[in-house]
Amino acid sequence: MSEAVRVRESQIRSVIDKRMESFKLDKGHTIRSVLECPFHKVTLDHLVVDDELVLEPALVKAKVDAVIEKWTRKCNVVSDVTGVWNYQYQPLEYVFDDAFSGVISLIDFDEMSNVVSNLFDGKAAGLSGILNELWKHCDKSVLDMLLVLLNVCLERESVPGPWKEAWVSMIPKPYE
Repeated sequence: MSEAVRVRESQIRSVIDKRMESFKLDKGHTIRSVLECPFHKVTLDHLVVDDELVLEPALVKAKVDAVIEKWTRKCNVVSDVTGVWNYQYQPLEYVFDDAFSGVISLIDFDEMSNVVSNLFDGKAAGLSGILNELWKHCDKSVLDMLLVLLNVCLERESVPGPWKEAWVSMIPKPYE
């Protein structure tokens, strides 16, 4: 392992330790910091189910839990990752320390053009409101500016906060 890799790993460990200490002292502050957004508390003090108003807190909670239970898939969680799994997570002797050094290299115009041209049509726009079709048909100068922006994000190892936001809609699956 090269000295530069050791220094970088040491820096990463230091930041992780600092974040963990902060988390122990003030969980709420740390979570808001990670999410880069202010804390907004959601209070469900009433609920309308089948045209009936539910005000009892315990019943509101039970009804909300039942709806969420229908909308989420059950997962089998294996809590014991010992034994055969330990072998799976051992470093591989034939993978060199610098094997992934080029993974986060700067994007070239041809690569970005290929990705843009292969975007699916008819998909919903995100928070920006920009549809895939607009990216596909925009002027080369717009793609040049996008390329600069994306490469700056890679160089700084950071993306703008709004890029971390999303609209999430739960779509219930047919109940089996």
